Amino acid sequence: MKTRKRIFYTFTFIFLFGLLACNKHYFRSNYRDANSLIHATSSLPMQPFLKAHIKNGDVCILTNNWKIDNKQKTVSGSGVKYDFNRNLIFEGELIIPIDSVAIFETNTKLNKNESDRIAALSILASADVALGVFCITTPKACFGSCPTFYLQPDQNFHYADAEGFSNAIAPSMEYFDIDALNNTKIIDGIFNITMKNEALETHCVDDVKLFAVSKKINQTVYQTAKNDFFICENFYKPALALAEEGDITNLLAAKDLHERFSGADENNLSAKESIFIDFKQVDAKQDLGLVINFRQTLMTTYFIYSAMGYMGDQVGDMFALLETDENVKKQLSGGIKKELGDIDVYLWIESDKKWELQSGLFETGPIAVNQQILKINNKEKNANPKIKIVLNKGLWRIDNVALTNIISTATPLSISPTAIFNKGVADEQALNKLNDTSAYLISMPGDAFTMQFQLPEKDADYELFLYSEGYYLEWMRSHWIKDKDLKMLHTMLLNPKKYLKMEAANYKQYETGMEADFWNSKIDTENFSYYEN
Repeated sequence: MKTRKRIFYTFTFIFLFGLLACNKHYFRSNYRDANSLIHATSSLPMQPFLKAHIKNGDVCILTNNWKIDNKQKTVSGSGVKYDFNRNLIFEGELIIPIDSVAIFETNTKLNKNESDRIAALSILASADVALGVFCITTPKACFGSCPTFYLQPDQNFHYADAEGFSNAIAPSMEYFDIDALNNTKIIDGIFNITMKNEALETHCVDDVKLFAVSKKINQTVYQTAKNDFFICENFYKPALALAEEGDITNLLAAKDLHERFSGADENNLSAKESIFIDFKQVDAKQDLGLVINFRQTLMTTYFIYSAMGYMGDQVGDMFALLETDENVKKQLSGGIKKELGDIDVYLWIESDKKWELQSGLFETGPIAVNQQILKINNKEKNANPKIKIVLNKGLWRIDNVALTNIISTATPLSISPTAIFNKGVADEQALNKLNDTSAYLISMPGDAFTMQFQLPEKDADYELFLYSEGYYLEWMRSHWIKDKDLKMLHTMLLNPKKYLKMEAANYKQYETGMEADFWNSKIDTENFSYYEN
């Protein structure tokens, strides 16, 4: 209870000052008025701004012209400075060390000559509202993805082969992600994959590499949720799969993107459902693993965009708090994610007449299909095992479920790219940034980088996995700002159980139409560039 109260007061100090603005003596009113003005939609084309949220809690707002000194690592210009309590403490020429900044906000484009460090910390507030035209009808269904990776960059309109670090929505939340690529045999030892930025986001990519595991014929390599790797043989399809709607065996029998999913519960977005799966004639003498191919629906996309909307013109304050307050990060690591839960897998134990929990799977993102294995404790050596999958209703798309025999563990080879091509042209600078542990490869909307890898043995058969590390910053859309609701944000973060019930009716209005608007708002990297004049 003490921890909950401490987190409550931490959030309340920032989140609720907008609710108290009617008090004319409120000590942040000057800052609030300035903040509202620079975010006002009608003023965006006329009032360019750069707002710096300092790590000590101060905020600087620069207007009109500012300069970035890459050598001195500073940004300077005319503006105002507020202290932690949002009292105006200075007005005039400011010089701000970039390393002192937690988050920047701006409503104007950054050019290629400006510091990568600025771009890597900048939330762009409606920098180009025309880009969001497809999102106007359903603003919480705009395409958003973090980096998307394609084996065939001109194909796969409704999915990607991999989706990088989907949970890393801020610099302090950077992490790595590993995705199975389900590749065919590489004939000449050269492997290419294209990384795209197809959304209104800034992608800050720290590393991309291949994990390669050599395998024999008729073997497959699978990865666990904890990133262990198993070499496996045999592939047992479901003999029978039943869900609430009836027989779904055919939907789960093959990796064909004919996915099984359900609609969300109309009264509670955390309501659960079960799928029952029977397998027949498996080799129970060897260890068994359950392989699931899955991805999320657009439910979590809706939550992320709702949260951004609730923040409104205070989005920078919230993200700065995320960067500087460890309690906030801890809260975000639980909250709605914990309430929605994993894909939990149970095995029927005949001797005990009960379902025994094996473990759970979770991966954020609606675009790439994740393939993971979960080791089954088949202690009865049952050749006809029964599996139950319990999952949040309306959250998951399940493409394939199968059993396999685990032969051994494996340690993958780690392979870095030997070349990077930017829309067909070799880009040495991009390669150097990716290989530099102290730098980021910054990817802006419309960017497409093709990465080339050299496998160690041309004739070997490798199962390939993509390792990507970094974070991304979502841009703030003008139509989200209008949804500002700090009280609802407070409920979402600190009482997710209540929020998921309150928001169920609103989500159901979005649910059926979200898919089309989501995919139609994806940026065409062939015809669009953020940097074009």
